[in-house]
Amino acid sequence: MTAIKIQEKVEPVKSEDVKKVVEATMQTFTKEQLIKSKKYVHRRDALNALLDDKKTYSFSKVDGILKEFEEGGKA
Repeated sequence: MTAIKIQEKVEPVKSEDVKKVVEATMQTFTKEQLIKSKKYVHRRDALNALLDDKKTYSFSKVDGILKEFEEGGKA
């Protein structure tokens, strides 16, 4: 009996695909929850101005928004 070797084409994982999966599985919070959280107790005014009432945000997204705000960019 002769064995047949099958080669499958394996494509590398793209970093943007990994980022999408990670973001999709991260826990998200409303603006109200974030403003009331202990994590952002000293940033409440900024969060109130920068975040949208109708959206949800992960901690990493909020941290990015705050960093961009501190650097003088638009959030």
